[in-house]
Amino acid sequence: MPKLCALVVAALLLAVPPAPGAAETSGDGGIVAALPAVHDVELTGFTRARAGLPLVAESEGRVQAVAADIGEAIGAGGTFARIDGVFIRLELDEVQVRQDQLRSQIAFDEREVKRYRRLAEQNNAAASQLDNLEQTLRNNRHALSQLEVQQRVLEERLRRTRIAAPPGWRVTARAIEPGQWVAAGERIGEVADFGTLVVPFALTPEQHAVLGALAADGALRLRLLDLDTEVPASVYRDNPGFDPQTRKLSVDLRLDAPVAPARGGLRALLALPMPDRSGAVLLPEAALRRSYEEYWVEPVNGDPVRVLLLGREEQADGTWLRVSSPQLAPGDRVRLLRD
Repeated sequence: MPKLCALVVAALLLAVPPAPGAAETSGDGGIVAALPAVHDVELTGFTRARAGLPLVAESEGRVQAVAADIGEAIGAGGTFARIDGVFIRLELDEVQVRQDQLRSQIAFDEREVKRYRRLAEQNNAAASQLDNLEQTLRNNRHALSQLEVQQRVLEERLRRTRIAAPPGWRVTARAIEPGQWVAAGERIGEVADFGTLVVPFALTPEQHAVLGALAADGALRLRLLDLDTEVPASVYRDNPGFDPQTRKLSVDLRLDAPVAPARGGLRALLALPMPDRSGAVLLPEAALRRSYEEYWVEPVNGDPVRVLLLGREEQADGTWLRVSSPQLAPGDRVRLLRD
């Protein structure tokens, strides 16, 4: 077990001061602080896309073309499919013709209103006739405004015959073929962003605390079992909610290095160094004295304490022993008895 894991756990134990990386020296010899013994809790998750987006037809019609199949990336233009918009274009042409007619009629009405206004000023025309002409002019102008709004609606419907999708996202579902009739609101496909892979985990509060310490220290890593590689990771989403059934917290980890193939379903192993529930501690081999089949340590303050040897761990700075005693806790300082 790397000493970094023990240091991470030690930082989480508020009652325990940070353990030194090497033995201290004093007039009586070396002194070392007991590190908390840890064991790896291994959790397995599966990669998935950072986000997914369902694609829905916003207008009914016959599918004219499909630009990408399942597994392919959406092109730079951001088009997934096109729906035939011939009838919308015909409606648009009709609206434009009616607009031209109204503009011509409005121009004629304006001339008539000006002519009758001059006649009315000379008392050669009835005021009621002028009022009727002005009302007709206003009605035609309102009708033209309605047609202009109708034109914008048709142009927007025509634009939406193009089913758009974010460029670079990959198609994960396709439910249409060219020539197929689709209804407005029908789901016709789905795309997902595999440029960033995330792995969801459900953690206990204790595991969540250890994960946070590893992430803050930049030591968070995931092992991709299917690719036999290890990649750095970071916390992408930390759900503040709580699942009352499992009593766990949801966390999504992001892979911070590209992998190939970038896809969902890759097994990712997360190893969390958790404190040993037995209360065992780690001490260097030089801190233990053996007497027959018993092992002892000498606290800086107190009498020698008998400990139970549970195992050995080889590390870069030597052999560390996993020991347990009711009188020994993480952070307690003991003397080094030999080099």
